[in-house]
Amino acid sequence: MMGIEVLLLIPFTLNYKLFNKEQRIIYLYAIHSAALSIGAEVLARIFRHNLAWHAVMFLVAFYLLSWFFITVIKKPLTRKIIAWMVPVVTLAFIIDFFWISGPRGFSSIFVSFRTFVLIVYGILFFIQLVRDNSLIERSIYITSIPEFWFNSGVFVYQCCNFILYLSFNFLLRDEPGPEIINLFRITQGLGWIAGIIQVIVFYIGLQKIKRARS
Repeated sequence: MMGIEVLLLIPFTLNYKLFNKEQRIIYLYAIHSAALSIGAEVLARIFRHNLAWHAVMFLVAFYLLSWFFITVIKKPLTRKIIAWMVPVVTLAFIIDFFWISGPRGFSSIFVSFRTFVLIVYGILFFIQLVRDNSLIERSIYITSIPEFWFNSGVFVYQCCNFILYLSFNFLLRDEPGPEIINLFRITQGLGWIAGIIQVIVFYIGLQKIKRARS
């Protein structure tokens, strides 16, 4: 996954001048995803442990995506709720990271909670696009909107990894059973596929930006 995430940065960087505010946030998220993969690989090779890195970077990703949704969602109340959820999720991170799972465990409670919250945000944005009368009046298809594709990529990735995040601490047992191992293989495979889909869908969103600016 690390290679394809780094490759995605090349076309995004070359077209950075075309981006508006929310598209620049997605660009930062793409940088974050590449940094997460690279950092995890380096830490695994040096220290044979990278779970704390994952937990912290998942929190950073939540901040970036919350910023994105606050930017693209129109309803003031929904935007306020998203802003309120930032300290709530941060508190969940602190409790799980320092007292429940610990720095050497996977912060499954925090990561699952923040993933569920991001899935809800994605659904709310999809609903907004479907119900946006201004798009209908201007005969604009939602598939022509770059943010639709960016949200789709994030949504698919979070949905496919949710079960893996929820059950990951079971995999850290000394002798996990065959059922747990099989579950891990299935969910990890879904996660890899979702990561590839996210990169592809992000690239489609980039192409929509280029067409809109041309």
